[in-house]
Amino acid sequence: MSPKPDVSAERIPVILNAALKVFSKKGFEAARMEDIAKAAKLSVGGVYWYYKGKDEIILAIMERLIDRDVNDLRGLLDAEGTVRARLEQYISLSLAEAVEALPITYELYSLALRKARVRNHIRSFLHTYREALEAFIQQGIGRGEFKAVNARDAALTFAALYEGTLELTLLDPQNVDARQALLSSLNLLMNGLENKE
Repeated sequence: MSPKPDVSAERIPVILNAALKVFSKKGFEAARMEDIAKAAKLSVGGVYWYYKGKDEIILAIMERLIDRDVNDLRGLLDAEGTVRARLEQYISLSLAEAVEALPITYELYSLALRKARVRNHIRSFLHTYREALEAFIQQGIGRGEFKAVNARDAALTFAALYEGTLELTLLDPQNVDARQALLSSLNLLMNGLENKE
């Protein structure tokens, strides 16, 4: 008799994808575990088997989004090309998913104001994200591509440009083209950082 297959690898993404749809439609507060179970085509007990409540699902979604983004960024750190070219590539890789996740991202930020556990996860992500960006800037300085600047400040500037542009895209999508705005912002930042000597 062969062992029973582990269905966790299949069910977890189904639950998280269903939760994303429910949260996008109803918001975190109004969404119920029953709604998520229905969207996942599982019993409520089946959803509770994996997650004890909405907060656990929210944290799992956040970790999935964050892990993918940070892994993409870190993967480009050792790739070929200038720092500028690789950051442009990061924007191209991450943008579609970031724009699609905007409603959930801002729901998470709102929730972080009320829930310390969510706030701590977001802070941890932002710290890791800035560290990865800082490594890019340090690399550019070390290679002579950039002036000797404060890499932490430059990384924070990039992060603020990225997050701010996404927010403008969410609030005014008819007038803000995220890709064009981000590439223009990156161009301005890189022009300021470039070592012209």
